[in-house]
Amino acid sequence: MNKELHLCAVVSDSYLQIYEKIFNRTLPEEFGSVNILHVRDHDSHPGLVGEYNFKCINYKKLEFVSEQLMAHEGDNLLVLDVDIVCFQNFKNEINTLLKDNDMVFQHNPHYENMPYCIGVWGLQCSRKNMMFFGKEVMPRAKALLITQEQWDQLYGKEVSSALCHHLGGEQKIYDGDQCVINAALLEGDMGKEIKVSVLPDTYTQCAHGGEEPENCILYHATGSEQGAINKANHLVQAYERIRKLNEL
Repeated sequence: MNKELHLCAVVSDSYLQIYEKIFNRTLPEEFGSVNILHVRDHDSHPGLVGEYNFKCINYKKLEFVSEQLMAHEGDNLLVLDVDIVCFQNFKNEINTLLKDNDMVFQHNPHYENMPYCIGVWGLQCSRKNMMFFGKEVMPRAKALLITQEQWDQLYGKEVSSALCHHLGGEQKIYDGDQCVINAALLEGDMGKEIKVSVLPDTYTQCAHGGEEPENCILYHATGSEQGAINKANHLVQAYERIRKLNEL
């Protein structure tokens, strides 16, 4: 039986217009459902990785993904950041890759020690992945809710291993959801049991469409610009540039 692919995304107020006027207008109409969490009690502007509000939104995102896994058990889930523009349908490709993998990610070319970019992230809505979230992800995610003042009080004290990661070879605190997921997969006991693959280069972070712009499926503007207006302008320019090449 063919599985549905459900989409979920998280926005705060600063990203709302990017979602409505850019992301949503390029998104293919092929999903079983589209589920959006609008976080209203915290806001963070593009580029503020590691800032407290950013981390609180990231915690809510991981909590939302966990809920979506349970809500769509037996199907597949695609988690997307909203600083993305799409050029082609991709439901069938994601579902095909998830036949043999528990999760698939966009490759993260910027950090060798964190190879999985969770801005483009496909998952089976399986009991295995739900257990992984319960055992490895959400306990680590709680560290995102710790304030700087609380960290200062913990300085020099022995802390739970769930509050820190060693992805770069030394102990560091979690600065966002991406290092939580990478640590859960690469350092967690159950992470070794999760079969993971990376998506093709046609799911790119290159604003010119990558090595095959004529075949580009989506562009993810991660880390490209600071501020909502700059991010929006960058996405529009990249979309127009890649779309022309896509139509050749």
